[in-house]
Amino acid sequence: MSKAIAALFLSVLFVAGAQAEPVPWGKLPNFDSSDLSESVRSRAVALMKTQSCYYECSKTVFECVTQTKPARTALRLAGFITRQVVRGKSDSEIGKMIMDRARSAHPFKKAAVSVDDAPCTGSATAKVIVTAFSDFDCPCCKLISPQLVKLSGALGKEVTYCFKLFPVKGHGALAVETSKAGYAAFKLGQFWKFHDIMYAHFEDHDDADVKGYVADCGLSWSEFQSLKDASGTRKAIVASKREGLKLGVKSTPAIFVNGKRYYGEKTEVELKDRLEEELDLVK
Repeated sequence: MSKAIAALFLSVLFVAGAQAEPVPWGKLPNFDSSDLSESVRSRAVALMKTQSCYYECSKTVFECVTQTKPARTALRLAGFITRQVVRGKSDSEIGKMIMDRARSAHPFKKAAVSVDDAPCTGSATAKVIVTAFSDFDCPCCKLISPQLVKLSGALGKEVTYCFKLFPVKGHGALAVETSKAGYAAFKLGQFWKFHDIMYAHFEDHDDADVKGYVADCGLSWSEFQSLKDASGTRKAIVASKREGLKLGVKSTPAIFVNGKRYYGEKTEVELKDRLEEELDLVK
């Protein structure tokens, strides 16, 4: 082989190698690419080439993410796709999950969710309001609600989390009573401390247990009990439940982000990604 041909051959290999991995892996939000195998990268890229970007860029995720200035939505989608590949999800599962992401961020219609009589972690005028219809006796809420509290704090003053009481009989005979207890704690100014204790002691929610938690919150048991059993408390729980049902809520936790129903996986990383995506949209 002549030197000229050899040089040409090496230059072709160089260009091919440079073009083989144009995805800016290090820029993908909520994804650590430091230990990413070649097989994962290859499959993720193949999927990016078949999936369309649903906002900011009308091309495939791959085309949108490899532009000189990658679209923010495309970067998020590329990170999402790669996370699911790492988790071993099938191509069809990932495709459906992307559709769920799209309708979570860009629904045909937003819901009007009231937070006027609900405990919130921050200001009701924050740019992003997260509301979750939840139940103190819901095993999934036990995991998700503390995550939402944590995320709202980590993302600063622009994100507020509001807890909507939605007792579900299927969660046990105490569901209505614990929702009433939560409302009483809210009205007495100690909802979030009560919230944390109730989920930390998820298996222990009878009257004797709750009485101890009320003391831990520094509240008077007699005042708490009187408010818990008041007709106004029951009306508030009924109103919250009816609002949820009107919005199509059938199970808990049902999460809305600025009135947009969340259909994605309720893991901390996916919830964080969705809230950050909403922050991108409202800026």
